[in-house]
Amino acid sequence: MGTRPHSPRDYLGTLGNLDVRFVAALVMAPRGALPRTRSLNDGILSLARETRGRFFPLCSVHPGDGPSARKEIHRVAREGAKGLKLHPNTQAFDVADPQVRAVVREAAGLGLPVLFDAYSPFDADQPGKFVRLAMEVPEARLVLAHAHGPKFAELLVYDILARYPWWKRNVWVDLSATASLLSGGPLADGFGWVLRKVGADRLLFGSDYPLDDPLAAVRAVTRLGFSPRELRKIFYENAVALFGLEPLAVRAAAKGAMKPPGR
Repeated sequence: MGTRPHSPRDYLGTLGNLDVRFVAALVMAPRGALPRTRSLNDGILSLARETRGRFFPLCSVHPGDGPSARKEIHRVAREGAKGLKLHPNTQAFDVADPQVRAVVREAAGLGLPVLFDAYSPFDADQPGKFVRLAMEVPEARLVLAHAHGPKFAELLVYDILARYPWWKRNVWVDLSATASLLSGGPLADGFGWVLRKVGADRLLFGSDYPLDDPLAAVRAVTRLGFSPRELRKIFYENAVALFGLEPLAVRAAAKGAMKPPGR
């Protein structure tokens, strides 16, 4: 993915003076290639161990692999996965597929949040499918990467749902790519307004690396008008709480013990 090298060392080299405590390491599983899926997952699980949790693993399965996918979810959960990554476009599945619901329910039962790429130029109904998924599996914790892109206004449905006592507020929104796309432009104020309707406690920073630059992504989010308290939630507190990140990496970084992998 991307046109430049994007090893862990490459990523850390882009950060400049940013105080980055945790980094999500992502993979995406192919369909019908379980040895490859296991290998990809093992790679980021190993990275998490090598970096003492600074890189935290969001493993992947393909919903179309059925029971084998659900078995892999159990395996990676035992090995320390912090969540799952699913990508409807790249993995070529429909969010409304019952197999997706089965994977999400399996992950929820193991306490794993599920991060979805949540913008599709090919499926106009996809935002509503995520709403239905969140309602059908209320015990799940879903993260919608890219905030629906140019369809960000559809996130307002979560403000409406929050008015109902049965709604679990089990949806988080990742700002990667879309914040960089809109910040500084004529739609920026509207984007920030919609995000505040969702709630600052349900927003997560994402850099969309290697397609975007982490420093530029940080600047884009800070230009959306959030208060310092809201920015702390977006950049740090929400992710720590959602993914259950351990303080070990924070302590190690403070002592100067954290080094890029392979150094």
